Amino acid sequence: MNKKRLLLILVSSTALSIYFGADFVSLGYLTKNVNRTNAAKQSHGEIFVRMTTCLPNVTAHWNRFTPLINENIRKLYFKSWDKVITPYVTKYMIDERDICNSSFPPFVLAFVLSLPANTNERQAIRRTWGNFASQNTSSFNISARLVFMLGRMTDGITLDRLVQNESTEYKDIVQFDFFESRYNLTRKMMHGLRWVKTYCNSVKYILKVDDDTFINVARLSNYLLTNSYINNKTIHGYVFQYGRPVRRSGKYAVSKDELPSSQYPPYVSGPSYILPYAAIPDMLDLAERLPYCPVDDAFMTGVMRDILGIKLKHSVEFTYMVGIKIDPCAFHSKLAVTDINTNCMKVLWNLTTQARVINCTLYRLLGNNACSIFF
Repeated sequence: MNKKRLLLILVSSTALSIYFGADFVSLGYLTKNVNRTNAAKQSHGEIFVRMTTCLPNVTAHWNRFTPLINENIRKLYFKSWDKVITPYVTKYMIDERDICNSSFPPFVLAFVLSLPANTNERQAIRRTWGNFASQNTSSFNISARLVFMLGRMTDGITLDRLVQNESTEYKDIVQFDFFESRYNLTRKMMHGLRWVKTYCNSVKYILKVDDDTFINVARLSNYLLTNSYINNKTIHGYVFQYGRPVRRSGKYAVSKDELPSSQYPPYVSGPSYILPYAAIPDMLDLAERLPYCPVDDAFMTGVMRDILGIKLKHSVEFTYMVGIKIDPCAFHSKLAVTDINTNCMKVLWNLTTQARVINCTLYRLLGNNACSIFF
């Protein structure tokens, strides 16, 4: 080997090590051994995720690598960026396409994930906080719409009929033709966002909510209209700042083929968060070029958000409930709380729409008899 060629190799290796850190060397250039052991795959997967946070665009972000290295990365982890590998072909039982069809487009769409059997939960939402989307909302200073996103039950012929009747009465249900399961939550979200893109693309923000979550509409209105971080590049919610582990077993299991890294990027707690509509078209396009990942909040607001360069904004107003209790006098400062039963929804609605001092005293005296989330 001549001196000029040796010098060029040394300089190139040094530059790459400086640019990507020492981990790049252990990457093995991804060209010599495509057929690796599982341990090696995991090691390279970790480095790969740290280097680029999952390949947002191979051409734009990986142009420093040779085509051969790029191709090996595609084959090993995400198959091909040139093809749809996880198609989300939406089939509807009920599409309810006129929810946002008005001369006064909604500023925010309350996008509620529900199950066909949860009729009582949907009714409680309609009669409490969801009512802001079905009336003149000038008192809250924002225009809004409400939609419930449902799949089907495996034994749900009767339920399908009941849901159809409910939809006829309230005209706020979208039902997809796939079966409800924890594994299908990401599928449900992606189909729901495709419905938004198709039938409600004039909306500014999506308020993603589970049907056991209560929204303090006055706080929501104030948050959307006054928060300086509200823009098209930010998802708002209760942020898990430091990457949580990717579980390989249990009900939240994700295989290495679905996601090779051992930790998620920061993401927001799934029961409630604010998603800008401007992010939805890119998320839909990207999701079809990634392997399916069943943990919807971590995948969408963690992995995909990170890939697309969308920011997160942490807010304690989005309460992450894990057996904690709330002082009713402090509830007015909360935007959302989850793990709420239908009785609590009625209590919280009264608390947030009546005089604070009276209710604060009343509910403090009633304590747990009024609502199980209170001290």
